[in-house]
Amino acid sequence: MGLDQYAYERTDDTGEEGSTAKFVWRKHARLQEFMETLFEEKTGGDPSDLNCGELQLAADDIDQLEAKVKGEGLPESPGGFFFGHQFQDEQAAHYKDQDLAFCSWAKEAMAGGATVCFSCWW
Repeated sequence: MGLDQYAYERTDDTGEEGSTAKFVWRKHARLQEFMETLFEEKTGGDPSDLNCGELQLAADDIDQLEAKVKGEGLPESPGGFFFGHQFQDEQAAHYKDQDLAFCSWAKEAMAGGATVCFSCWW
């Protein structure tokens, strides 16, 4: 039990998520904090609404994420046990290369006209 996170390319316009997640994270609390804050800013919804929901990302969102990952500036998560807040520094370091690979993939996918989304389940 805990936080699982996914990034994928939207494959159709039905509102269903892409068929295969391109990136998967487990208990990456700092990434979750970034995405929940972004979700709240973009939708006006409560960050908890991202649970089993979807966040469509824009190129500038990816640029912000990349800058924060490179600068080791992902926001600290107040999270909780199921988010892995107690080892979020270690997870941020562990996932740094994957986070940067995600940013690179997302930029390329968006340049090709794809819609890139983030989802989570906790």
